[in-house]
Amino acid sequence: MPRAGPACMTCREKCRKCDRGRPSCQRCISKGLVCQGYPDQFRFCGIASRGKWKNARIPVSEKIVQQVNLNPVSLTAAQSMAVTPAATIISGGSLTPPTPASVTRRSKRMTIESVLEKQVPEVGDDIKSLLAAEQTKTLLHHYDTFMAPHQIAELGDEKDNPYRAYILPLAKKQIGLLYAVLGLAAVHLGKLTDDTTLVKATSVEYRVKAIRALSEKIRKGQNTSLSDEEEDGVFATIQILLLHDIAETGISEHGIHITGAMSVCKSILISEGFNGRRQRAVFFIGNLAWLDIIRAFAGTRRLCFTQDFREMIATASGHRFELVNGCPREIFLIIGRVLDKAKEYKMGWTTDEDFRSTLMSAKFELHAWDAKSKTYPSSDPRWISVAIAFQFACILHIHRLLNPSQPASSPEIQTAVHEILDATADIPSDCTLIELMILPLFMAGADSLSRHSQYYVLARFREIERRSEMRNPVPADLLKQVWAARAAQGASHEHEGNISWRDFTCCPELPRQHDYLII
Repeated sequence: MPRAGPACMTCREKCRKCDRGRPSCQRCISKGLVCQGYPDQFRFCGIASRGKWKNARIPVSEKIVQQVNLNPVSLTAAQSMAVTPAATIISGGSLTPPTPASVTRRSKRMTIESVLEKQVPEVGDDIKSLLAAEQTKTLLHHYDTFMAPHQIAELGDEKDNPYRAYILPLAKKQIGLLYAVLGLAAVHLGKLTDDTTLVKATSVEYRVKAIRALSEKIRKGQNTSLSDEEEDGVFATIQILLLHDIAETGISEHGIHITGAMSVCKSILISEGFNGRRQRAVFFIGNLAWLDIIRAFAGTRRLCFTQDFREMIATASGHRFELVNGCPREIFLIIGRVLDKAKEYKMGWTTDEDFRSTLMSAKFELHAWDAKSKTYPSSDPRWISVAIAFQFACILHIHRLLNPSQPASSPEIQTAVHEILDATADIPSDCTLIELMILPLFMAGADSLSRHSQYYVLARFREIERRSEMRNPVPADLLKQVWAARAAQGASHEHEGNISWRDFTCCPELPRQHDYLII
């Protein structure tokens, strides 16, 4: 059955379902809103317009699955179809955000979902021969010596760094995790050395094999019980695949990875819950739960983990949670409760009064939270600045949930922005803690109005990139789109409503939204 066309501009801005009524959307009319009309249809490009596959013809979709099974490396070409908006639309005095970059640049890799839809042949157990290969040794050395130290603050090169102590021994036993680590190391090393073969062929091939092995393991877990080692291998593989997303585009397409971990997480809860014996599992699941929070910042419907789950994680994980993610566990629980209620409200499961009451209570709790009285992973006083930055980043997000149209110039918005920027200024570029600050900097940047504060945010992003040699393009790209749209709005003098960064991460044409990993 053919589609009825794109959603109206009002429903697109609010990221909600549209009935596509003509000339006006009945959903808007029933809500007492002005329907702003419909955008031009998208045009599909039959030839790739840039990159390695420039001027190459795009294979039809039916061939993609065949090519995945025959030759994983050809996936880069098979999925490079571009979808571009035919025109920029300005209707009813408001600027319509452009289609997200995740839609205009189709994936160069296979997602877990596409693998699970089709039975995949079992991956052979060739760990010994793979570990003996020179390329494997080079990539594992790069991961161990260069990448792992940047994944957790302060521990860095220590032997008990869990990205070494947990992942590398598991990878030598779990073929899927080994493939995932090799894929991550290949894309990272390839970008450092400008080796396009590593980036566009080797990393893609390893990634495809990792996803195939992962899908087999998840399928096995649905029929029989997985061992502790197998379960931990699943969690570690998913986290490494997410780090691959961050290193490549910053976007995890269709939100598959985090959601896919839940069936295994639930089996652990049913069988034994979280305890000291499963610290390795607690470490990985805690990181996935924080990434779940981050993706829910872009859209509350994406939230997957429950508050009960988060409370168990906060109790069991210890300070390693902060060392990896930066956010204090108390704030993690507060914002988790907020996002749970926001999701209920979006889904129509709670009242406006209950929603606002919960958010106002959380905002008061966050303002009362005293960073100086808390304990941190070490005695370094700059941990207080990290905590304050996350504290006000969450306060800022609550403001936006309560009133999405509140102008960025509002005093309470700017107070939160200044608190974040001042806290970040206490952390020098040579301090390992600066690598934890991407999310707070991004939240402050989204509501920064002056050019010097915007410049400061981008400068700090560049410092973080130079430290880790890991560039996540999403934060800076989203901020530049917000600032450009806000500048255009100011030039038109039409109205003073807010322009939200979340508008640039939502595409109604996608049945399942992408995850924007702002870390």
